[in-house]
Amino acid sequence: MLNNDIIIKRLALIKYLYNLGIEQSKQSETIASLSILSMHDSIEMYLKLLAEHLNIKSEKFSFIDYWVNIPTLTLKESMRNLNARRVNIKHKGLLPSKGDIEISRVNTIDFFEQNTLIHFGVDFSEISLLSLIQYEKTRERLTNAQKALDETNIETCIEEVALAFYELISSYENSKSSYLGNSPFYFGKNLNFLSSFHMGIGNSSNDRFESKLGEFVDKVKDSLDGIQNAVKIMSFGIDYKRYAKFKLLTPFVSKTIGGELKAEVWGKKKWTKENCQYCIDFVLDSALKLQEFDFDINELIDNDMRTILKEE
Repeated sequence: MLNNDIIIKRLALIKYLYNLGIEQSKQSETIASLSILSMHDSIEMYLKLLAEHLNIKSEKFSFIDYWVNIPTLTLKESMRNLNARRVNIKHKGLLPSKGDIEISRVNTIDFFEQNTLIHFGVDFSEISLLSLIQYEKTRERLTNAQKALDETNIETCIEEVALAFYELISSYENSKSSYLGNSPFYFGKNLNFLSSFHMGIGNSSNDRFESKLGEFVDKVKDSLDGIQNAVKIMSFGIDYKRYAKFKLLTPFVSKTIGGELKAEVWGKKKWTKENCQYCIDFVLDSALKLQEFDFDINELIDNDMRTILKEE
């Protein structure tokens, strides 16, 4: 039998693929059709994990063979139909109807809810995807956010999730900085302290020119801030439209001169449990996307040079 930690991590990965399928099934009809492939793949991964856990050799199994060799599996006929829909899409180019997609979603949900508890003693809804996140500070913040949400502490949840995303982007970018301090995701210097207020322009002057100059400085700063942020987010491969929704819902995060993170709420936000869960899922998806293609900067630059510069 497999180690319990390994089982939980693999179930978390299966649940991630399952979630992709469920979300796809709710989108436009063409994309929703592809959800059947994702849902089927998540179930197939589950079956392979279960066979391995039970020490059953399954290399030559067809999809339905798992039900023959593991009689405790439920929903055999529903899964046979799901498999047939997958074959129609993948090998015959036949798209399912909306009704078929809906039935597939319901059957997939039922399959995981019934069988995970039976075979692994775990409630599928309680399997956390957060264990898949490699970035420690982000994982800790998201864990705090999820706990706060479960306790209906919405304000704490949304603050933690905003800080989690800030930690994610910072951790990833910092890990890619060279020995000269350069980042491949550098798109200009931070302009936080170059507003008209910090520069002392037009704050208390009645001079029209100085007032206009201060207004110009602030607009340029805001524009450059927006461009830098948008380019950076897209360079990480993060869906900007989903990020825009996340940004509208979450507080603005900044770092003080002393290095402390501060979350500030601007304007009124409609913080519901659904919106909070969206934000948690967005940060999770962003973290996993960054992990899809990662690289160690130490393998790309001269480590001896880094040591010499640090000593100097």
